[in-house]
Amino acid sequence: MMAPDELLARLVGLFPDFGDHWEGPDNDEREDDGSFTLHGAFAEFSVYFSERYEELPPQRLQGLSWLLLECMAEPDSDLDDAATTGFLENVAMERFHADFERYLIGRPLEFYAQWSDLG
Repeated sequence: MMAPDELLARLVGLFPDFGDHWEGPDNDEREDDGSFTLHGAFAEFSVYFSERYEELPPQRLQGLSWLLLECMAEPDSDLDDAATTGFLENVAMERFHADFERYLIGRPLEFYAQWSDLG
């Protein structure tokens, strides 16, 4: 099981600018003591991701796809729930839906593709 700080480190490893965003004053997911949840890390990442999608390099998007696959390896786990409801649901109706869908595979793709027909 991945801990919240490990998930954050993985996301910042893929998207270094997210580190500055995470530390910024608008981050509602970080508690006063600095603690946060898996869901909170993915939820705040979804804000960053949606704001900057067009600037994100394809190889980083592919890396995110692999990270999501890893996070969703155990259905109904906290990490799976964080990846689905904290991130994929948040970005599923965004302008880049079809473009981002091309990067996804496996369970993340199956989950995300549910929104293809709704848009």
